[in-house]
Amino acid sequence: MDLLQPEPGLIFWTAVTFALVLGILWKFAWNPILGALEAREEAIRKTIDDAERLQSEAKTLLEQHEAKLAEARAEGNRILDEARQAGDRLKTDVMDNARVEAEQVMARAHRQLELETDQALETIRNEAATLAVKAAEKVIQRSLTDDDHRRFAEQAVAEIARRGG
Repeated sequence: MDLLQPEPGLIFWTAVTFALVLGILWKFAWNPILGALEAREEAIRKTIDDAERLQSEAKTLLEQHEAKLAEARAEGNRILDEARQAGDRLKTDVMDNARVEAEQVMARAHRQLELETDQALETIRNEAATLAVKAAEKVIQRSLTDDDHRRFAEQAVAEIARRGG
């Protein structure tokens, strides 16, 4: 027996054994193997579909989140703008009130100054009239009556007022 020489009986029985094993596998193992492969393929396909669905949902959620974030930023900017405007209005109101109050203080001070000036001028006029009467008394060397004093004082006040008092 030579190992390199083919023997027809060995070839026949090898072929018969191969066909028999193939038939048994075809009958009993092929369908379960194909079923398992199809189930595995279906599970992989379902996993891929679920992943795509989840990715789509995540993308939608991300877009919604970004939209809400943009809306929140816009709202924050709007609130800041309103606060700035309210601050500007408050500043303007305070400045206006301060200006009005300062004007009122200045007006009161001006009126007070005018009153004090008028009182000072009246005092000066009265003193001038008294001095004029005393000077006239010395010039005349006599004492005047109360009517003379009053008339002379009124004339002196009128004269002082006419000259610029």
